[in-house]
Amino acid sequence: MGTSTRVALVDDDSDYRQLYRLWLPEGYDVIEAADGREALDLVDDSVDVVVLDREMPNADGETVAAELRERSVDPAVVMVSGVEPDVDILDIPVDSYLTKPATRDALLSVISTVRSWREYAPERRDLLGLAARKAAVSEAKRAVALAESEAYRRAEERLADHQLDPIDLPIER
Repeated sequence: MGTSTRVALVDDDSDYRQLYRLWLPEGYDVIEAADGREALDLVDDSVDVVVLDREMPNADGETVAAELRERSVDPAVVMVSGVEPDVDILDIPVDSYLTKPATRDALLSVISTVRSWREYAPERRDLLGLAARKAAVSEAKRAVALAESEAYRRAEERLADHQLDPIDLPIER
């Protein structure tokens, strides 16, 4: 990787793409896509981080994340969505999940964090992403409802098998 971070901003709402572009510090190389199919055409191995909307035309964010995971390209992926996180996000192959409207500080912090995770072995990176998504769900849902979720229990069991250092997780949401 060079000194510049290349970020793909993928959202069907041009206002969000423009806002995220303005928030990124000077020196970031930014490309944009207005839908999932365009994102899949644009994202290659030069992209470090994808900021990805969940609900878009021509391939939603979940489809884009899954297809990127299947490719040889390996960008970090941050899903930013107006959909409140629920246990279903535990099965989406993204490194982190933010709820719209995200703050500038939260977005920049998560981009920095997930970019650094790219240096880890794939299994550790997957676990860090699962832990970040689990934290997003935990913040959004009551513990009682979570205890009844099979996906949440599976995530807890998988994470319990590995010792994760909390310093690896983004603090802000």
